[in-house]
Amino acid sequence: MPRHYSQLYRELRAVDPADYHRIIRMYEEREQEIGRLDVLENFELTVHYVDALFETGAYRQHQLMVDLVIHASIRHDIRYVPGREEEIYEYQLFRKAASAFRIQEYGTAEHVLRELIRMRPRRDVYVRFLRTTLFRQQREVLQFGRAACILCMLLTALVVTLNLLVIQNFFPVYADVATRLSFYVFLTGMLSLFGAYGYAYYLTYREATNFRSAQINKRLS
Repeated sequence: MPRHYSQLYRELRAVDPADYHRIIRMYEEREQEIGRLDVLENFELTVHYVDALFETGAYRQHQLMVDLVIHASIRHDIRYVPGREEEIYEYQLFRKAASAFRIQEYGTAEHVLRELIRMRPRRDVYVRFLRTTLFRQQREVLQFGRAACILCMLLTALVVTLNLLVIQNFFPVYADVATRLSFYVFLTGMLSLFGAYGYAYYLTYREATNFRSAQINKRLS
């Protein structure tokens, strides 16, 4: 039997799917009415609203609303919505991680991505995203590398200035030594920076890869 759609549902679904700002405006203007619709219509309209929030960069609002969609999909066992090929639960989880990442809530993004990897450990995009999220959380290592680099750049500038103004004029015999010293200090700074980033990448790559391997092994055991 063909499904009957309410007038409100038909009005809102008639909006151009790419007109995100209008979708948001109409949903928020008629939110109470939407709340009185049946489960499926309410769910579908909320999914389109949540997606519009994400597409317009309203990531904090998206974080508040996406959980409603995720929990409703579980509670009412809704896996798909019309016009969407992807499974709604997994897709919304991924977008929840993405919006959390955009607003620098890396802990939330990491938690969600680990759940996604538990669900689908062979999906490379989840593992790559987890690596990126873990990398952003290596603040102490990265800050150390940047601080060491900045310090070495300042010392390099100091040595070069002293060499030009003092050493070459009054102690020319040490001019070559000062030139080499400035080069070595500069090189140390660059190595500190690249070394810190390389070490942070190694740590996050190992963590994400080991986590995925553990989930694959659980499925095989």
